[in-house]
Amino acid sequence: MKTIRLSFLILLFSINKTFSQEITMNMALDTTDTGRNAVIKLWTDYLHSKPDSIYDNPYWNNNEKLSYQCYDLLKSEGYIRPSLYYFKLNNKILSVTKADNGYIIKSMFYRVKSEDVFAITNVFAEKEKDRYYLSNYQSHYTSAWVTKQVGIIKYHYFPEYKFDSINANNANSFLNKLSTLLKFKVDTINYFICRDCDDIFRVMGFDYVFSMGNQHECGFFDGYNNIIYATALAGEKHQHELTHTLNKYFPQGHEWLLSGISAYWGGENAQNGKPLIYHIKRVNEYLKLHPEIDLNKPTEFWQVDNDTNPIYVIGAILCDKALHDGGIEKLKRCLNFGRSNEQLITMIEKELYIKRDTLNQFFRNRLNEIDKTNELKIITK
Repeated sequence: MKTIRLSFLILLFSINKTFSQEITMNMALDTTDTGRNAVIKLWTDYLHSKPDSIYDNPYWNNNEKLSYQCYDLLKSEGYIRPSLYYFKLNNKILSVTKADNGYIIKSMFYRVKSEDVFAITNVFAEKEKDRYYLSNYQSHYTSAWVTKQVGIIKYHYFPEYKFDSINANNANSFLNKLSTLLKFKVDTINYFICRDCDDIFRVMGFDYVFSMGNQHECGFFDGYNNIIYATALAGEKHQHELTHTLNKYFPQGHEWLLSGISAYWGGENAQNGKPLIYHIKRVNEYLKLHPEIDLNKPTEFWQVDNDTNPIYVIGAILCDKALHDGGIEKLKRCLNFGRSNEQLITMIEKELYIKRDTLNQFFRNRLNEIDKTNELKIITK
């Protein structure tokens, strides 16, 4: 989902991070209830407590702080980087609704001057002994869902979903193969199979995010907490997101390479429910229509449309080159080379033997070759 994430960054970097955050309540919100007032103060205090930082926050549920590396899933869900909290957007508390042993806090993150609404979120406030603590809406929303452990993957899916055990076993086999190839140990993964993209956002805790409705198919990996979110269309084996589990074992990997290898090994769901060859053809067609695009600076070519993201295609071409030149060991060296754009170009020169002033020609020739032959030999060893 890189295209949307980069669009989000461009939109938000125009915001002054240091402006004073305003927290208000929607009209007619009942503040005569003692419990509701306590929850409103709790949420307000949390928003003023540097929620973008990961630390022992006094306002959050202790069990979730122990269970998750990044306990607030609104900032770790794998979708928005930086998180909603980072830019200190204004927040309006829309409702505080009684539910079970607590309240659901629904609030809106927005910017006053432009009237842009970035998200509407749900957070749960639950009483422990004599005070309330915040917790993720996820467990409340999925309380009636089915949980099934298959190998190292713990699946959670909505009740009417027809679970496919064969696909689940194949997903485990795929993960085991990845870990053997790249020599890393995969921890248990929580894998949520949701009805559709909108449902994924609801499971994360969002009623609304600014890009809702733009895509038919999606998936996300929360690298902090080892959580995969997939749609029913992707099912038990979303190879693109499963491949992302290697990200944390290559902390010096450039984002384009990590995205590229997930598309390269993504199978039929390399990106947005389509195989990599489909996106290669679309990027190649787009480049033919835009000869002015200079791929000597590949990281400046990051968007075609919401269906095809060139980051995955360019990254996959580089991973393919590494694997054909020197197999897994060459790929690992590339993934360990460095995270900056300059380090990416240096890696291409030193490891893939492509001079920076010939990158435009290399990428265009390679994409055109694959498009014409309709074939890309995927290396998995």
